[in-house]
Amino acid sequence: MSSATSSSVGSPGVDVTVKHTMLATLQRLLPTQTVAPAYHRRLIGAGISDTNVQSAFLAMHALAIGVGALAAVWVVVGKNPSVTTWFPAAMLGGLAGWWIPKSWLASKETQRRVDIATDFPIMLDLLQISLQGGMGLPAAWDVVASTLAGAGDPLALEMRRIDLEINLGTSWKSSLFAASERTGVPEFRALGSLLQQTERFGTEMSTMIQVLSDSLRHAEIESLEERAHRASVFMLVPLGVLLLPSTLLLVVTPLLSMLLETLQGTTAN
Repeated sequence: MSSATSSSVGSPGVDVTVKHTMLATLQRLLPTQTVAPAYHRRLIGAGISDTNVQSAFLAMHALAIGVGALAAVWVVVGKNPSVTTWFPAAMLGGLAGWWIPKSWLASKETQRRVDIATDFPIMLDLLQISLQGGMGLPAAWDVVASTLAGAGDPLALEMRRIDLEINLGTSWKSSLFAASERTGVPEFRALGSLLQQTERFGTEMSTMIQVLSDSLRHAEIESLEERAHRASVFMLVPLGVLLLPSTLLLVVTPLLSMLLETLQGTTAN
């Protein structure tokens, strides 16, 4: 009987239950609604849209601050238990616990934005081909989203969300503008303005989408060229710092040696 009880207590299922209970307690103490709007937008921009995951991330962020502060105090107290020592250590440890999840979130947000912006011209090309094949915009949008879907593609996920909003009665302009605010990708706003213009003036949608795709690619090429020129300028700094001292040593050292020998010979005479 005792062996059965000990095995049940040490089972993985019980450990998982305890972890879920602790996490749920932290979520109740720190609900998602207490998150600042800017922080909430960053979670959405990083692809964390589930409210349970958001509250879990907030709870883990607060836990990281506490753990960082306690770990720093534990390290310092053994050497010098004075208040003037452990209080700054707790501040630094808490700051580290605050910065690490925040930097991770910023990297996820940036990577997701880059992934969406990189796939956007491809999405426009596929959308143009579907429209030229005789599909309507909603059907073409759904086909392209299904084509891009796979391995959690962020652009496909955003397209699915926009498609759901359109089916619920939201206009294309409003939905695409909201996607631009949510992801930080201005191409969604440009596409929304383009669809509004085609609806207002009756221009051919596939042609306008091709023009937008070409302009995005042209802007990307210009950005790459600008970064290449900037990188060449930045390379001058390490080259100057590393090559200039060695060049001076190779040129000046023999001259100084010859000058010293000449002076010594003159002094001896």
